[in-house]
Amino acid sequence: MTNEEFEKNETPSGSDAKGPPPLPPPPPPVDDVIEDIVDALAEEQVAEPEVESGQEQIEEQVEEIVEELTVEQQLAQERDNNMRLLAEIDNLRKRSQREMQQQLKYAALPVISEMLSVIDDLHRTLEASQSGGAVEAFTGGVEIVVQSFTTVLEKYQCRAIKAAVGEAFDVKLHEAISMQPSDQFDANVILAVVQQGYQMHDRVIRPSQVVVSSGPAADEAASDE
Repeated sequence: MTNEEFEKNETPSGSDAKGPPPLPPPPPPVDDVIEDIVDALAEEQVAEPEVESGQEQIEEQVEEIVEELTVEQQLAQERDNNMRLLAEIDNLRKRSQREMQQQLKYAALPVISEMLSVIDDLHRTLEASQSGGAVEAFTGGVEIVVQSFTTVLEKYQCRAIKAAVGEAFDVKLHEAISMQPSDQFDANVILAVVQQGYQMHDRVIRPSQVVVSSGPAADEAASDE
């Protein structure tokens, strides 16, 4: 065996040799890391506007739908409010009509209530006359009834129209049923009151029926010639 073969046999193989473990690869430079981070952030900033733009479109569509629904709901609410208002107006009109009918139906109730006392006085007067009372007592009872009746009328502002013999004839308050010559009174002067008239406040309910003087008979004959 030569020296070369001996040295070859004595040299350990790579697999059998046990040396120190291999070192890890060196870290990348700091500048490269910073560049990678900047690039990633740039990509995210480019992608975010696209996402935000899509979200804005969705939000706009949702808002449009909500607005459409809101308008329809508002219209429906307004229609419902209008229907309720019309129903209330109709109910108010019907209630007012009923109340007016009731008022008209019982409008004379206060007057009738006051007239009952007058009727009571009439009954008492009739009873007195039927029991054989004196004429003076009967006359006094009638006067009481007339006074009671007049009091009731005056309470409701219903007064007798002033009409007396010797007063001037007033076409607004009096009704001339005839004219007679008179040597005592001038023309257009009341000679007699046939029926008493009445007025309520300023309205004439019934004019007083009167006989009016046409003046002295001689003046009337002269006017005829």
